[in-house]
Amino acid sequence: MTSRSFRATNFLFLSRSLLLGWILLTSFTKPALPSPTNDYLVMSATSLDAWLKQESVHLRYQLTGQSHHIPYSLPADMFWQISLGHYKLKFEIAHFLLGTRTQVSEGTVNAEQGILPAKFTDKIKAEDHVIFNHTTGLLQFTTKAVPEPLDATAQDQLSVISQLGFWIVKNQDQITKGSKLKIQLVSKNNAEQREFQYLGTETLELPVGRVETYKFSRTQRSSDDQKATVWLLKNSGLSLARIRLEEESSDYVDQKLSQVEMITGLK
Repeated sequence: MTSRSFRATNFLFLSRSLLLGWILLTSFTKPALPSPTNDYLVMSATSLDAWLKQESVHLRYQLTGQSHHIPYSLPADMFWQISLGHYKLKFEIAHFLLGTRTQVSEGTVNAEQGILPAKFTDKIKAEDHVIFNHTTGLLQFTTKAVPEPLDATAQDQLSVISQLGFWIVKNQDQITKGSKLKIQLVSKNNAEQREFQYLGTETLELPVGRVETYKFSRTQRSSDDQKATVWLLKNSGLSLARIRLEEESSDYVDQKLSQVEMITGLK
């Protein structure tokens, strides 16, 4: 990514020039109306079996934030599809003047390792890919000729959210407030080691309604490193409820769940 303001742990990767264009065109966008609470949002007992059998879902979000002291508001969509041990996770921001930014994570799911990404796609105009070659142990990038080593903990910018949920259901008897998880975080350009810390549970008031969540933070490497906080729903899928990214400059983006729609799984 070209801007420090949005080098996020997951999928909020807009270049500064593109972001400013979105802001100027959408600063006065009205927030999405809350949808009725449905069974998907109801707090349920956390279990590995329920996580593996989670339903496919379309999650809508409202993004609000500030960049260069300019406030903005944008809608966004996430599609989670799963069937027979395979998953596809798609995140999309679209605007009729500026086009579409799409990221897609595809791979497999199992009870031992959780999410195993096989391919990560990032597209604005050009489409870039990262192949997770588990046979050769290499990450292969279309943005550069030289591959990088593939770590057993590797997750892309989308799948990392789902893997945090798997970490909860897999280790719920051992996880306590302050527990940490190390992950090789993969973007379209490179891979780096990052650490996430479990902060406990929290009740949130979101556009979609009141929800119970698990809360995480990404460990900052320095005082000027971006601060990232993630909340996962306390439901069977431990889906993303909210993510907030903050810069030392006071720029921030806050993505909150606004609507839920059940969809068909992978075919």
